[in-house]
Amino acid sequence: MSNRKWLKMFILSVSMVTVLAGCGEAESTKVGASANWAAEQGLDKTETVDELYAKAKEEGKVVIYSQSSRIKDVKASFEAEYPGVTLEAFDMSTNEIVEKLVREYESKVFNADVVYVKDTLGVVSSDLVERGILHGYKPADILETLSPEFQDLPGIVTNATVRTVYYNTKAYKETPVTNWWQLTEPEWKTRVLINDPLESSDTMELFLSMIQHSDDMAAAYKELYGKDIELTEENAGYEFMARLLKNDPVLVKSSDDVVENVGTSSQEKPPIGIGASSKLRNIEQKELSISANFDMKPKISVLGPSYLYVVDQAKHTAGAKLLIRWMMGELGGEGEGLRPFNVLGSWPSNPSVSHKNPINLDQLNIWQYDGKYFYNNSIKFREFWIKNIK
Repeated sequence: MSNRKWLKMFILSVSMVTVLAGCGEAESTKVGASANWAAEQGLDKTETVDELYAKAKEEGKVVIYSQSSRIKDVKASFEAEYPGVTLEAFDMSTNEIVEKLVREYESKVFNADVVYVKDTLGVVSSDLVERGILHGYKPADILETLSPEFQDLPGIVTNATVRTVYYNTKAYKETPVTNWWQLTEPEWKTRVLINDPLESSDTMELFLSMIQHSDDMAAAYKELYGKDIELTEENAGYEFMARLLKNDPVLVKSSDDVVENVGTSSQEKPPIGIGASSKLRNIEQKELSISANFDMKPKISVLGPSYLYVVDQAKHTAGAKLLIRWMMGELGGEGEGLRPFNVLGSWPSNPSVSHKNPINLDQLNIWQYDGKYFYNNSIKFREFWIKNIK
């Protein structure tokens, strides 16, 4: 499949899944050259901050494409810490970042040095990393401080979030639901807000995890209702999707829409919502009456790590390494570069770093991220969702 066709599929489908098998010898040659470039740039080495800063000042700047608007706070702290090195930061959606990287790679235009992204249904790791468009830079002194589940991944992980269920705290003193199957009951008909999975890869990953672990979903059904589930779909994960859609959920474009509608509702029976846990930081900023439930059956969600990568053929590799160390919070993880992402609803990858959540990451009852599964099954999910939505 050509790069151009791959890009077209990416734009047309938020699932962003394609098969790059068969790219042939030319693609293999590119990957080999890319691996050589990474080695020549010393991406497998651990240099000191002083060494990197001296080289970065000679480069003068570093460029990052970021999935988060909080990159503006990183820019301020980075430039204050390292005068003489300018951080050019671009805030884009993950979809836009991937699309832009592919277009630039095809055109041999190398603008970005670093990207801050999620794996997005496995597309980033399965395609961009394997094709050599992105490279991991994992300095040993920082890597060894991270939780074990983050130490053998293609890129270095700054922090992780989950999808969660939000409820209005004026109407409910405690969460009104503790089992995913309750969302399919008549009481919640038209009263479940969902960040549309066709707009949000994070939400799609949650639903795909339910399908991947359909035995867990069947067990949760039996725990709630005291009987085995009778399937009309191929497994309990798809059965949940079908019943949820029959209950007329309200689809919204973002997690911001979810928390603002749930947290500001004055209805006697306000809706509940499914959105990103990191939106908990909006509680104080927007004076929302909202809380998150971190104890759903069978699992609350799937882990959603955020990664830093160096872009192939980056022009400012010393600056890129320096920036990645900064955004990891440097040794110990308590530095200013990580602080914008260490918010309520987000967990640092270094377990020794203090965080703002009522529960530690290793206490969350979650499914582990499986990018290969998401990559291979998201188109099927998308077709099922569109077929069953009213």
